[in-house]
Amino acid sequence: MSDKASCSGGEVKSLHYEDDNAKNGEHQQEEEKEEEKKDEEKEEEKEKKDEEKHDDKVIEAGDYSNMEAPSSLKSLCRYVETTLLPEDKLLQFTIDKEVFGGDRYTFLLPEDITQFAGMEEIGATVVAVYMRYLHDVLKQANMCSMVGFIDPATVSANSGTIADRSRLVAAQLQKTDGEQIFMMPYNPG
Repeated sequence: MSDKASCSGGEVKSLHYEDDNAKNGEHQQEEEKEEEKKDEEKEEEKEKKDEEKHDDKVIEAGDYSNMEAPSSLKSLCRYVETTLLPEDKLLQFTIDKEVFGGDRYTFLLPEDITQFAGMEEIGATVVAVYMRYLHDVLKQANMCSMVGFIDPATVSANSGTIADRSRLVAAQLQKTDGEQIFMMPYNPG
């Protein structure tokens, strides 16, 4: 009888031990779930704060009077609001051969202009149009021979392989006399 008691006592201990482990496992799972919940809540709060910060920077239609910007940029934003958006239009540009080495037609969407005005990330097209403008300014000052431009679309991370982009830049630089300063915007991706 004493053997049975000791055996059953041992079995009871092992059952209690297993039961405790199961409870600890459940408790750990609950703690992990709570931590995941807290992490998700923190992430949601962070995203909400980021959106609020972003909302502060975005220029909404009609909010150009409070914008700290040159009057010409404010006028352009008003033009987008009053003409381009209601009529579903865009701005078209011709980029002369002198700028990038070949004639090119491009356009800007109203969103491109509001992103530029709102100091948001802009695309290669906006940069190319600005480079065209700089070329026009240099042309008026008779300084085109001093500065060269490399098309941002040909060197962007979305355009071919690194080797292709490198060859394009090398070819462009070899065409010069070595006295020019080149403007080549670069975004690695």
